[in-house]
Amino acid sequence: MKKIILLTILIPSALYAQAATEIIKKVDKNQLFTTQRFRVLMTIQKGERKLIKEFYGYGMKKGEKAFLEFTNPEDRGVKYLKIDKELWIYFPDADDIMKISGHMLRRGMMGSDISYEDMLETEHIEKKYNPKRLKDRTVGGKNCFVIDLTARVPDAIYARQVVYIAKDTYVPVEVEMYARGGRLIKKMFQSNIQRVGWRHIPQRAIIQDTRKRNSKTILEFKEIKFDIAIPRRAFSKRNLKR
Repeated sequence: MKKIILLTILIPSALYAQAATEIIKKVDKNQLFTTQRFRVLMTIQKGERKLIKEFYGYGMKKGEKAFLEFTNPEDRGVKYLKIDKELWIYFPDADDIMKISGHMLRRGMMGSDISYEDMLETEHIEKKYNPKRLKDRTVGGKNCFVIDLTARVPDAIYARQVVYIAKDTYVPVEVEMYARGGRLIKKMFQSNIQRVGWRHIPQRAIIQDTRKRNSKTILEFKEIKFDIAIPRRAFSKRNLKR
């Protein structure tokens, strides 16, 4: 009798864990790409202060390589180059290239709520986190899977994330990011999900750093194309000074 009771309890639990893994795999698959080109409007709000910036860029293999160039007047010509886990920035006024490393990686890009560490994060979720499915919820009018992710590797940026994934598109519409001490440090909201080829892509994202008062960064994708030809020189340090 005891064995029957144990089986009744354990089997549904195991199936639930398997479902969490399959959900995360579908989230990762939706974000896969060989190459991409994008143009983004970035609004940084600090209380009543608002900074509007614009950049375009290229990406390769889910962000393993990336190149960004800012085009708004105040930052025109500032460029970023990312290759795997290395990141460089070019300042046109000084005609100088600086590598971003160490404690600098925790700073916000252009003063935004997006850290340089966030920019370097490219690996699949399933490679760095153990997923656990929680009770489904409705978020922003969408029926969502809720997945609790616990870091299983020491180099994960966040110790834990709670991800609310739209059931119809497998796009995270809300993400909570926690530090190792359990403190909520960032939240992200994604909306205006549109179909681009076979993928579902959010055209708008809001990132909030909860450690900063009245701070948020809004990203609006004005253009995004996948699996396109990219200039060979795009991902080279030489291209930073062109």
